[in-house]
Amino acid sequence: MRISQRIVSLAAAGLLAVGLAGCGAAADDTAPAAVPDAASETTEPGTAESKPAEPKTTEAKTAEMTQATFVERVGGAQESATTMHIESSYSGALAEAAGLAGATIPMDVDASDPESPRMSTSMDVQDKGLSMIVVDDTYYISVGEATDGKYVKATEKELMSDPAMSSLQSMSEVPNPRAQLEGFKDGIVSFEASGTDTVNGTEVDLYTLVLDPAKVTGPQVEQLDPEMVDAMGEMTAVYALDKSDRPARVAVTMTVDGQELISTAEFSRWGEDLAIEAPPADQIVQR
Repeated sequence: MRISQRIVSLAAAGLLAVGLAGCGAAADDTAPAAVPDAASETTEPGTAESKPAEPKTTEAKTAEMTQATFVERVGGAQESATTMHIESSYSGALAEAAGLAGATIPMDVDASDPESPRMSTSMDVQDKGLSMIVVDDTYYISVGEATDGKYVKATEKELMSDPAMSSLQSMSEVPNPRAQLEGFKDGIVSFEASGTDTVNGTEVDLYTLVLDPAKVTGPQVEQLDPEMVDAMGEMTAVYALDKSDRPARVAVTMTVDGQELISTAEFSRWGEDLAIEAPPADQIVQR
């Protein structure tokens, strides 16, 4: 079974927007492990926030966001929620060349157990339907007809031993939001508040950052091919933050070898039960 390495690399580049958002649900050692009754208190973006988020809401309404406070506030605002849903989409010449343009890639993340986070995602690019579920450090991967519509089961070691599939492992990682934001902090070339907008009915504040990829560190660049990072020009990231400083949308525009790639990620279902489960046994095939 072969999966286009370029497709995987471009998808990972698109996930850079997710990394820059600091959207991973895993919390650091000092963060709350979970939001009490989060599933009942958080229903969709813009509705009632969970109680632990109220101090962040107050801060966001009364204090000006600055470049100096951006990392702390956006990272901290997400540490109380261990689950989220992400919808990623792509446009631009590079996305069109890779067959990513027009595709929407959903991802569910559940880091309730930070030692063994769960995730599920799917995409359909260049006539290849790819689905991946990660449960209990085990990967379940479906590649349409190549796997008869079922899932191949693999450990991380087995996945990394297959050159065609090893990049999927980095795509499945659930990163620490604070670590990600700290990693790109030194790469911020400019920062400005750029107005307001509405995302899926949620009122948001917009912040525009220009980033130098060469100065970004941490997992959001470690998962990319170094040659791709070297080929990137400056990136522009527009954050749409809700009143709790959590991203409702992040749009990142980058160029790779002179071709533009625009990656847009929308976030919802903070703190909800996403019910990510392994496929049933009759849906698993041998490699």
